[in-house]
Amino acid sequence: MWCFREAGKSLGRDLVKIFIAIDDTDNRESIGTGRLTRMLAEEMACRGMIAQGRVTRHQLLVHPDIPYTSHNSSACIDAEMIGAELHELARYAVSFLENHFHEGANPGLCIACRDAVPPVLFSFGYRAQREVIPLDEAKRLTEELDAFTWFGGETGQGCIGAMSAVGLRSTNNDGRYIGLEGIREIRGMMTAGEIISRTAIDRIVTLAGDILSDEEIVDTQDWIRPVLKQGLVTLEVIPVNGHWRAPHKKTSKKRKQ
Repeated sequence: MWCFREAGKSLGRDLVKIFIAIDDTDNRESIGTGRLTRMLAEEMACRGMIAQGRVTRHQLLVHPDIPYTSHNSSACIDAEMIGAELHELARYAVSFLENHFHEGANPGLCIACRDAVPPVLFSFGYRAQREVIPLDEAKRLTEELDAFTWFGGETGQGCIGAMSAVGLRSTNNDGRYIGLEGIREIRGMMTAGEIISRTAIDRIVTLAGDILSDEEIVDTQDWIRPVLKQGLVTLEVIPVNGHWRAPHKKTSKKRKQ
């Protein structure tokens, strides 16, 4: 199902900054929402539709009443649209999701202007992290939004996660980067200055908020995933044996039984 409300100038050629969010509600055979979102960002960039495609992962509530496969998260592309109309970009995104559809999944998509995210999506995203939102409520909301929404599969459950990701990403204080320039090439022990120079990370800070000097040593554990904090790409670190490292490391996915 499609829902696309006209919003005047924000849907015309003047729109250049957008959020594109996905919740694939993947099954055991699918590649997962995060990877799928990164693939979409890469394909749109290759086709000249967007100039930038940084991707953040947004954690939602894990609850027995919410269908999910591993972690119940959605993802959002922060992009600059350069070579396409918004309608064209939306059609391509829907076609991409349909081409990567797996039986049993219920994907959702939400696209909104970065500077005009409907305020109701802020609270919607926060609620999705704390409570079970009824599907019929989410679908009613899509009819009121000045944004593009699409939901597929049997139930369209993914529209909840997709709209939540747009709302949460727009706060500039939620999300972990899973698609960002340079972060997947970083390996081993490096200085903070090297990490900053080789990635799009804005700052490396302690959990207390102190900024590391360029000479400080960081154990990357071959896996750094900065977060969005106060509008800045932020790598948080903790002290370990005379150097620093991120408080978390990569873990294998545990599928919901």
